[in-house]
Amino acid sequence: MANARMNNAVAGVEAIIGYAFNDKFLLWEALQAAGSNVSIAGNRMIPNGNKRLAVVGNTVLDLVLVERWYGGGQIRGAFDQVRQRVGCNDNLDNVGVQTGLNTFVNLAGGATAISPSTMATTVEAILAGVYLDGGLQAVMPVMQNLGIA
Repeated sequence: MANARMNNAVAGVEAIIGYAFNDKFLLWEALQAAGSNVSIAGNRMIPNGNKRLAVVGNTVLDLVLVERWYGGGQIRGAFDQVRQRVGCNDNLDNVGVQTGLNTFVNLAGGATAISPSTMATTVEAILAGVYLDGGLQAVMPVMQNLGIA
């Protein structure tokens, strides 16, 4: 591990989400807001903070939601409503703040507060990290632990 700050952040987030990463650098990358002073996580370059991971996380979130929807036999409109309610920035920001994930985000230089969109991006990036580290089955309990239904 890189340093004490990384170790503390990774351990804190792992405790919140209830998942222990095999590749701790995936989680460290997920905690980097765009413009943070960290540009490398392990052997991966992270040119724009956690934004690349967030793209994966958004897709993983949709996949988990669509699997639940499909299994429930509901109409298409029901899925769209769930996706809009659960995957919106407001909800993901609330999840991040209510669970305390916001205290572990490494912000851009000079920033003192985390914006709602940055928090939502970070939650998506964490979900992506879990997915890349442990697969789709690892993501579902993490979403439950975070209250993302």
